[in-house]
Amino acid sequence: MIDTRPDTSVRVSLLSRESRHLRKETIIDAPTVTPGPAILRDPTALRGTPLAQAFEPRRNSVNALRLALAGIVLISHSLKFQGYEDPVGHLTGGDVDMGTMAVDGFFALSGFLILGSWLSSPSTGRYLWRRCLRILPGFWACLVVSSFVLLPVASLLEFGTLAGFPWTGEQSALTYVVDNAALFVRQYEVPGVFGGEAVNGSLYTLFYEFACYLAVAALGALGLLRDRLWPLLAVAAAVWLLALSELLDGAVLTSRSSTLEIALRFGSMFLAGAVAARVGPRLPMGPAGGAVAVLVLVQAVVLASMATTPEASTLVYVVIAPAAVAYLVLLAGASPRLHRIGSRRDLSYGLYVYAWPVQAMLLLVGAAAWPLPLYAAASLAGGLALALASWTWVESSALRFKSWTPGPFRA
Repeated sequence: MIDTRPDTSVRVSLLSRESRHLRKETIIDAPTVTPGPAILRDPTALRGTPLAQAFEPRRNSVNALRLALAGIVLISHSLKFQGYEDPVGHLTGGDVDMGTMAVDGFFALSGFLILGSWLSSPSTGRYLWRRCLRILPGFWACLVVSSFVLLPVASLLEFGTLAGFPWTGEQSALTYVVDNAALFVRQYEVPGVFGGEAVNGSLYTLFYEFACYLAVAALGALGLLRDRLWPLLAVAAAVWLLALSELLDGAVLTSRSSTLEIALRFGSMFLAGAVAARVGPRLPMGPAGGAVAVLVLVQAVVLASMATTPEASTLVYVVIAPAAVAYLVLLAGASPRLHRIGSRRDLSYGLYVYAWPVQAMLLLVGAAAWPLPLYAAASLAGGLALALASWTWVESSALRFKSWTPGPFRA
């Protein structure tokens, strides 16, 4: 991570790596079906209860957890936008920090929920249609709003005029929408705005999220998910062995391809959550398991901090942490204590995708000099306002079509 200090002229320099290949945060809808009956009305009953019984599909804290994870990402980015270091990132010296660990939590939770979504879908086509409805409309709306609303406002704040604003042409506001519409972020910047830095460094993770959706669909279509556990375990073991071999070989492949490095990390987290979904009837959830998971996660961070290179630091963490991350997010998500948060309006996705540009715009009005709590609070308020608009006018509207499946998805 590069320690850069943005100022009122919007020098929004986060790490060069983070500006282009930032790690994500993925946000999905609540599960439609989860294994096991709804037996927990008392949170204390979670002690030692199998996951399949502890997790109630309609009475859990998943939405609250996702909102909290998005908030952690916002705090991590707030630190970097103001020129400070993420404390975990400072310790590890690499890409293992509070923000990326929160994104890991998103992926582990996603693995659990998405496998349940596939198992409950009548067909692979219906499953894919629902996944598209949940992720694409909000993503496309964010691209359009960022390009044709937020960026022009940012230009006005910085220069007092829209003269010269790159509406069209190469590396323009228009190409920012078109080139990134397929989820893989190819254009991060719009020259002349935000000091030439990333418009939104969080969106890149959604490509890897959707890639995981496709992997589940492929395994399911081959008949490798519904009745058998070993194929999923074999895939998870293969990914873990790849991470281990990369660590032992000095990151020969991942040092040359950030795409592979990101896919290996997020894929490992997603698979850990998916495996937990399949072993749910035999996976006890409780404080003792949570304590063990915390110790494993702390060990992963400590050992990552001892690595000699940023690539090795990430690989050490990826080899050790996924199971612990999955256990902790599922333990927190299974609790019914916060089940009312987000039960009607899930703002976590919108907060995740809009927080970055809101934070960058605040720097244009002097937020670089604000106290960190004030900057984070203002970023949260602006992000939640746009998240509410996204949920009300885009996401919830799209989800009304989840029971209807267009022809190409009916197979």
